[in-house]
Amino acid sequence: MEVAGIVALVLLLLVPSLSKLLDSVAYRIRARGKAEIIRAERDSESLAGAPSGEEKRAKREKGRTR
Repeated sequence: MEVAGIVALVLLLLVPSLSKLLDSVAYRIRARGKAEIIRAERDSESLAGAPSGEEKRAKREKGRTR
C-alpha cells in the first residue's frame, strides 16, 4: 500500500509539469503548421508570376540557336 501511495504522490507532482510540456509541444506543432501554410502561400504567389517549365525550356532553346 505504501508503494502505491508513493507512486500516486509522484504522479500528482509530475502532472502539472507534464501538462505544461504537452501544451508547449502542441503550441510548437501549431506554430510550425501556420508557418508552413504561410510559406506555401508565398511560394504560390511568387510562382504565379514565374514562367512555366515550357516557357523556360523555350527560352533556353531560343538562346542556343543564336
